[in-house]
Amino acid sequence: MNSSDAVYHNWNKQNKLEHNICKHPFTGFYIGPTGNIVLCCMGQDLPLVHIDNVDDLQLFYNDSVMEKFRKGLEQGKYSTMSPCNNCYNMELQNLNPFKTSMGDTFKFENFDDDWNAWQNNEHRPMRYLEYTLSNICNADCATCNSEWSSKWQELDRKFNRPVTPLQKVADKNIAKIEKVLYGLEHLMIKGGEPFADIRNIRILQKLVEVNPNCRVTIVSNFHAITPEAMDIIANLPNVNFIASIDAVTSETYKWIRGGNFEKTIANMKTVSKLTNNKIGVNVTISLYNYFLVDKIRKFFAEQESEGYFKNINFSSIARENHHTIGLLPKQMYNKQQDKLKKHFADNNQLNIINASAIYVDYEKIEKPPYNSNTSIEEKEKLMKDLFFRTLDQMNEYRGFDLCDYVPELKEWRINT
Repeated sequence: MNSSDAVYHNWNKQNKLEHNICKHPFTGFYIGPTGNIVLCCMGQDLPLVHIDNVDDLQLFYNDSVMEKFRKGLEQGKYSTMSPCNNCYNMELQNLNPFKTSMGDTFKFENFDDDWNAWQNNEHRPMRYLEYTLSNICNADCATCNSEWSSKWQELDRKFNRPVTPLQKVADKNIAKIEKVLYGLEHLMIKGGEPFADIRNIRILQKLVEVNPNCRVTIVSNFHAITPEAMDIIANLPNVNFIASIDAVTSETYKWIRGGNFEKTIANMKTVSKLTNNKIGVNVTISLYNYFLVDKIRKFFAEQESEGYFKNINFSSIARENHHTIGLLPKQMYNKQQDKLKKHFADNNQLNIINASAIYVDYEKIEKPPYNSNTSIEEKEKLMKDLFFRTLDQMNEYRGFDLCDYVPELKEWRINT
């Protein structure tokens, strides 16, 4: 048993929820659109340092700030150490946190050698980098806000919500990112929309030059991909795409994602053919599409023969108070859960890599914080009013009513 296996074994004994130690702190970190470096995407609100104040990302990776998390995980502090306890709490809800998906998805060929080097206090190259260069985006998804989409600034003003200005990692810091590309085994690019920020193309071009075999994952809405971007990704032999898709008809897709569904699917097919790689689909479950999940699964089951689709992930739940599925009355929520569980049990031919968001117990879903003395009936009324007030704002902006395409929402509005 090597040293890393020993830790895995001890970890299993200490934490029954855990199948192995989180690899993230032992391989890399995340750079957010404000320039803050955080441990991972689960720790967005816990900045470790700003990239402006780091001369060399490689040296920071090997420094004492990151070392604190490695030692903490080795000592079994998964459930108590922030932000690692975020993943622990998600697992308690039977959700699939990034720690688990990273362990299942990203294979690190040099992990054992790097582990031994770490044990000997030797510096190691970064193997994983995840970044979001900016909140520049070409979409105004109903589940988003201006923190993650520049296009939402107008909407946040219109809806009298806090407005986040344009956020971007300063151009002077791009060279720091390019410097660590040489040793990476995995690079993950998120947004905003990665293809709406041209600087991502510069970084990918550099990666093609210095480390073309690095495995690249790009999360995109596939609304638009320029010919220049197409040329670059065609030269990446190990590129993996994840398409964010939350509805599968022209009307519901336009309402939720703010784009053209047919064009999005066409772009996915083009990129799949160009890269000779099938594309994964990630669905974020909100109250806008909770009653459409079976239709989403059915659509992509029918697309398998088209050759561009790889798998589908139902592990993400929208957590904003005004569109979380926790706003539903418990009876209505559980009725839909029963329907979805039966649907997924009876239709298991599709390559679903995760459906944890389908099976969350109602009591474990985050809900707006109401006074403990408020009755259940009053809470249900307040939550319903909150949802439909927000829904009607988006209805006015989109120019049509989502309830006309989701009869369960219309029934809820009228009959309860």
